[in-house]
Amino acid sequence: MIRREKEVIRAIYHREVTNFFKLIRLSEKLAQREINCSICGEIITLDNFRVVTRKSDKLLFCCNNELCIQNFTSYLKGDKV
Repeated sequence: MIRREKEVIRAIYHREVTNFFKLIRLSEKLAQREINCSICGEIITLDNFRVVTRKSDKLLFCCNNELCIQNFTSYLKGDKV
């Protein structure tokens, strides 16, 4: 029998994204356009922000481009991107 690791998935309503960036103390960096998609490098904005996760004590962000999302989830699973 294969055992699966438990995953905790937290969701943020779109209307709460601004508060989320304040909570993680990155609202200024967001406003200054200093946060990039970890896959394609596009600047993250309130309009294109899709996913954030922590890996090796580093926050990784992903834009809403479908290919980036696919590559992002593959990377998190340990697949090569």
